[in-house]
Amino acid sequence: MTLLIAIGSHGRLVAASESSAAPAPSAKNLEIRKSDPRVASQSVAAELQKRAAAVEAAKRSGDPAAVSRASGSLIAVALRQMAHLRLEEGALPAAIDLYQKSLSQQESPATRVDLAIACLRAKKAAEAVAEASKATQANPGDPRAWRVEGLAYMQKQEYGLCADALRQAAKLDDDLEVTYALGICLLDNKQKAEAEAVFKRMDTEAANRGALHVLIARAYRDAGSLPDAIRELKIALDINPNTPHAHYLLGLVYLLQEEWAPLPKIREQFLSELQINPNDFLSTYLLGSMASNEKKFEEADEYLKKATKLNPAWPEPWIYLGLNANSEGNTKSAEEFLRKGIELTGTDYSRSNYFVRKACFMLGRILVQGKEKEEGRRYLQKAKELEQQVQKDNLIAGVPGGGGMGSAGEAYASAADIKKEEDRSEPELPEGDPTAELDAAALSRANMTDAEKSAALAQEKQLRTILGASYNDLATSEAIRQQYETALEDYREAERWDAKSPGLMRNLGITAARAQKYDEAARVLPQVLDAEPNDPTVRAILGMSYYMADGYKQAAQTLAPLGEAAYKDPGVAHAWADSLIQLGELQQASEILDKLEKAPLSTERRMMVGQSWERAGNHLRAVAAFHKVLEEAPQQPKAHYYAGMAYIHADRPAEAASEFKEELAIDGNDTDAQYNLGFVSLQLSQPAEAEKLFWSVVAARPEHADAQYELGKLLLGNGHVKEAITHLEAAARLKPGADYMHYQLQAAYRRDSRIEDADRELAIYKEVKARKREQPPAKPN
Repeated sequence: MTLLIAIGSHGRLVAASESSAAPAPSAKNLEIRKSDPRVASQSVAAELQKRAAAVEAAKRSGDPAAVSRASGSLIAVALRQMAHLRLEEGALPAAIDLYQKSLSQQESPATRVDLAIACLRAKKAAEAVAEASKATQANPGDPRAWRVEGLAYMQKQEYGLCADALRQAAKLDDDLEVTYALGICLLDNKQKAEAEAVFKRMDTEAANRGALHVLIARAYRDAGSLPDAIRELKIALDINPNTPHAHYLLGLVYLLQEEWAPLPKIREQFLSELQINPNDFLSTYLLGSMASNEKKFEEADEYLKKATKLNPAWPEPWIYLGLNANSEGNTKSAEEFLRKGIELTGTDYSRSNYFVRKACFMLGRILVQGKEKEEGRRYLQKAKELEQQVQKDNLIAGVPGGGGMGSAGEAYASAADIKKEEDRSEPELPEGDPTAELDAAALSRANMTDAEKSAALAQEKQLRTILGASYNDLATSEAIRQQYETALEDYREAERWDAKSPGLMRNLGITAARAQKYDEAARVLPQVLDAEPNDPTVRAILGMSYYMADGYKQAAQTLAPLGEAAYKDPGVAHAWADSLIQLGELQQASEILDKLEKAPLSTERRMMVGQSWERAGNHLRAVAAFHKVLEEAPQQPKAHYYAGMAYIHADRPAEAASEFKEELAIDGNDTDAQYNLGFVSLQLSQPAEAEKLFWSVVAARPEHADAQYELGKLLLGNGHVKEAITHLEAAARLKPGADYMHYQLQAAYRRDSRIEDADRELAIYKEVKARKREQPPAKPN
């Protein structure tokens, strides 16, 4: 936890917990922490209970729209509270996502502020300003919104706007936290006199004046006013010589003032800090680095090894340990430490004034002198490149002498890196599912007590139950209004929060089927059916979903237990029969279709039954089914066409021709009917009629490969070779996997004395033919 100073309930500064990771308190972290939404658990529980009661009342009213509104309102509060927990955990992307989802359910200026805080902590200053501004516009009397807006402007380094917002916050709530942030903002805006007046006013109100002066000193340090920082730190130590972090910060300011010269007075301050706080990382590290530069290796290693335990992620202590080990002739340890330092530095080469270049240089020398000469040369080259960058940067900055590899007064860490370490907060969880469970380890890193952590985990469990049930209610209200796509997404959200919410998975599966998301229905409903195997609705919908997703075996197995109940829904019975046909179980399928045809059926269903008879190979039953359709609906599109196709498969071309002519009488532009009439005309020895029909088809649909092929064959037979080639080429191009088209094209080429082209097509024909022979026959699902 980075906070070392906190604001008491009455706006007075009080001492808070300490952390070795953050020697000096961070005003920005303090402001954000103070602004963190921490609604009392009793208040939250009361609000959730109130909104849950409203949902139940809406459900009793029978009004789906009322249920939707009430559920959305409950979800908004639960999501906001869940976002608070993710914020405490440090999972900023998840917190941001949850706040946004809460706002999508119900607008709330307070939630806008929460979202702004999360954006601020995620270093998304522009988004934080936008959200906080919406909150101040909606509720100008909220000091919290103005405070967060001011901090967001501070992060954007727009100090004038920052000061304006913080002044507004101070008018509404004379809070020391706001006042301190205003002082920092004024310093950043070069308004030192006004900032001093602000700090002086704070001094009269603070309960812990020593801690306050450390805060003020840091503000001056960050603004570059080192003498003012020293003055404030001395005041803090006069008030209380044991003021946490005062000695550390005074030593650091001296170090900056003396341009990193390791004077005794600096060492004295860091040692004094360690007497108060033995685990202060930066004091420990700086003492080690100073001793290392003075060649006091034993003393240096004691501090540096402790520093690596306090903060293993900082590369500089490891590098110093490596340099020390090399100086003492321990190349094995030196290599180990230097590699660790280089690894931790990563690509952040500029940190600590490119200190990693020394590690690269020394590691390179060690490796070149050993067996890893090639790797050593790479490290030496990297050191050279970084040294050149140092020279370039120093030349731009006007540093005399260039500050090369062996220059004196090497800085132990850059001021920016030290400030970053002082501001360091708990590691943020990577972006991921915002509905993921809380990370207990992350809560521990957030410095929660065991009781607080247990309370957070218990609240998360309660919120998950509420969110699962509420999204379930919301989705159901949408499904009742046939808003299946929206309902499905909300059911999915319910599943993500609490898959065990009563009735949820059944609702989700049924709605997925109604939204024609059959794969999802097939994912969800089996577990529902396992729990309730006698639920005919679930069984029927699951079977239909399998069927629509081409899972014929699963469909047949699922629907079979329905028995006679399957006929109550002709669609279910038909899916059962058609699945059996796909599996080759024709006798049972025929029995189901025969029984189904005796029931009252819609025209569309009778058409489907006819197609199933055709797939079963019972062509005349298919014709009878289509004729039954035409008895009820004489102008039904495609009924004559499908009857004609059945007659073709039954090898009765004359009857097929009659059906296709009837179809064309209904729709003269039906190219499928035209093509197949042409096809049966050839069978009936009517080539002129066939050619006329094929010409009509290719004129309307040039992409009709079969019509192009049949027309090409006719033209070739009539001696129109070149014209035939044009159509046969089109057919082979449109349907390259049809071996017979390549064969006919090679014959046409040969007739036209295009022998090379003919041989090429013949080779293609043989290749396609062989490939087909190698392919196994298709198996039913």
